[in-house]
Amino acid sequence: VKLLGHLPSLPSPFVYRVIWALKIKGIHYEFVEEDIANKSPSLLKCNPVQKRIPVLVHAGKPTCESMIIVQYIDEVWPQNPLLPSDPHERAVARFWVKFAEDKSPSVFKIYRSAGEEMEQAVMETKEMLQAIEDHGLGNKKFFVIKENLPDWDETVAFFRARRQPKFRSLSTHNYISVLIMAEVKLLGKLPSPFTFRVTWALKIKGIPYEFVEEDITNKSPLLLKYNPVHKKIPVLVHGEKPICESMIIVEYLDEVWPQNPLLPIDPHEKAVARFWVKFADDKGPSVYKMLCNTGEALEQAIKETLEMLQAIEDHGLGDTKFFGGDQIGIADIAFGSVIYGLAFVQEAVEVKLLEAQKFPRLHGWLKNFMQVPVIEETLPDWDETVASFRASREAILKAAAS
Repeated sequence: VKLLGHLPSLPSPFVYRVIWALKIKGIHYEFVEEDIANKSPSLLKCNPVQKRIPVLVHAGKPTCESMIIVQYIDEVWPQNPLLPSDPHERAVARFWVKFAEDKSPSVFKIYRSAGEEMEQAVMETKEMLQAIEDHGLGNKKFFVIKENLPDWDETVAFFRARRQPKFRSLSTHNYISVLIMAEVKLLGKLPSPFTFRVTWALKIKGIPYEFVEEDITNKSPLLLKYNPVHKKIPVLVHGEKPICESMIIVEYLDEVWPQNPLLPIDPHEKAVARFWVKFADDKGPSVYKMLCNTGEALEQAIKETLEMLQAIEDHGLGDTKFFGGDQIGIADIAFGSVIYGLAFVQEAVEVKLLEAQKFPRLHGWLKNFMQVPVIEETLPDWDETVASFRASREAILKAAAS
């Protein structure tokens, strides 16, 4: 095990995350100091997409992005577990990890700014702290704490379910089996690209569910109850327990319903898939920035989108049909909403970015993705959706002008 990172002078908080996990697990490792102003050939080889630290190299295979590395470590070395064993508690933990990733940059903006920009960063940081205070910790010592005794309500529900006739002959049925039978609801809005991610996963898995249409301009009490932190869609409610954030929901579905798996079994391949999911979440917003801007801001969004497409073309797909091989997987679902959304945005903004001659692998991947039966049957009407995107762009630009 090797860890490529940087600690002297300005200690990297992302490197510390990995060091803490390694030490909690008691894993022996070699630390390779990187000069982030003069990146080594080893770093550029191991992380050709982001070209940044930390990188964990295990048995010659690199894993990138600090919290993906931590999850990889937790899966390969099971001692002193960092993720709970219960699927819902695991999804909640992943929610707060993503919240930390999304909101904590405001802390470092305070350090790098002054004046109004610093005041904005201070306000965002206080909002982050308040959300953690109100919704993240409760009365626990840490974010997730496992006790020796099982949850009372869940255990009662389990034994009640076992009394039902359909369970009497299943003497070895465990808690997961009962969980699968619980009602599934999806709070969402179509054609939201994030809602599509969850509907695709549900359909690939063959999971029956109730769709609850949300008005995002007038959020329902149900949505505000189940997602009090972000107050946004989609939210999956399974057995009255909510899971938020589209790709966290997809991973939860993959863990509870093992049929038609979306994540690979191999821990390193799983980490690679999660890397591309995070890349989609980090870079995908540039597509929708195009819809909301004109002039220099539009040109910048186009540049960022092209850089994203080039990275996928060069490093993400290879010669396989999908990201993980010949079967659709979690990274395909993450990028499906981004790249298919780009097709509509291009029409609305009247630019052409996803050209077959420039991005042949990506173009072929999109064709394969759209031909998957469960994807094809859920795709929205082309003309109606283009018209909706154009109307949204006009409304956004009009509001900005006034």
